Amino acid sequence: MKYLIIGAGAMGCVLAGHMTRSGKDVTIIARGDNLNAIQDVGLKMYTPDLGDIVVPIKAVAEDEYNETPDVVIIAVKAYALDTIIPLLDRVCSPKTVVLPLLNALRIGDTIAAKMSKEAQILEGVAYVACERLGPGHVRQKLDFFDIVAGVRHGHDPIPELEQIKTDLVESSADAKIVPNMLQAALRKFVRVSAVSAVLVYYGGTVGDIVTHPERMGYLKALSQEIIDIANAAGCPFPPDDDVMAWAIHSVENVFPEYRTSIKTDFDAGRPIESQTQFADVYELGRELGLAMPAYARITEKCGHTIAV
Repeated sequence: MKYLIIGAGAMGCVLAGHMTRSGKDVTIIARGDNLNAIQDVGLKMYTPDLGDIVVPIKAVAEDEYNETPDVVIIAVKAYALDTIIPLLDRVCSPKTVVLPLLNALRIGDTIAAKMSKEAQILEGVAYVACERLGPGHVRQKLDFFDIVAGVRHGHDPIPELEQIKTDLVESSADAKIVPNMLQAALRKFVRVSAVSAVLVYYGGTVGDIVTHPERMGYLKALSQEIIDIANAAGCPFPPDDDVMAWAIHSVENVFPEYRTSIKTDFDAGRPIESQTQFADVYELGRELGLAMPAYARITEKCGHTIAV
């Protein structure tokens, strides 16, 4: 299968590097110094198991790509989604599979509504802790690389999904297909959105959450609201999946200086995914009749409107 990865940030590059190393036909869209560096010397990538390596990934500018891929993997920040819709409309056919790996809820429906062309649009979430160190240089910070994918609510499974899973597994990812992607996205948000919300609201690092009871209490309140959303939406977490304990474990067992990507961008004065990771969670909860006081706090802090 021919893959196109849109988004040459940390996650897109790490994914392209692993897929290229496993022999997959993958091209990544990049720009500026990042594109030049990858084309000149390859992708410099650090991974916990391989150390420092250089991978000759295939990278092109957006206007230079003129193929029709079998699979498009979207790895841009959620706030940049509108900027890539023209590219999706240009390169996708009705048979093209689009797999967004964004930190957002119900993102497949959002993409389908924005595109003017038809495509087979899935939903997905990725668990990979990584950062961009400079042009053409990324680091995978922790030794996990998980991808969860599935069809949108109300859509039938597609045969290509099994091959995509196989290709990802062969590319060092722990990939799985699940029947309910809203549940899968909410589960990730217990770890990513809730932790990011505490870090942005209070400042500091993950280590500060563990040592400050007020911050840990806020983390638990945010996590509980996500659990409440799953219950109200009809996709509760299984009894043997204690996502609250998982959220607490995630902050207690990572190095204390760790920051989520949102917190890293926030500290650097860059745009953050506050709409999709905070405001959308709050709004979905309100749609389902929940009060959402914890998410109201971070949503308001980030300048979004909350219900009165």
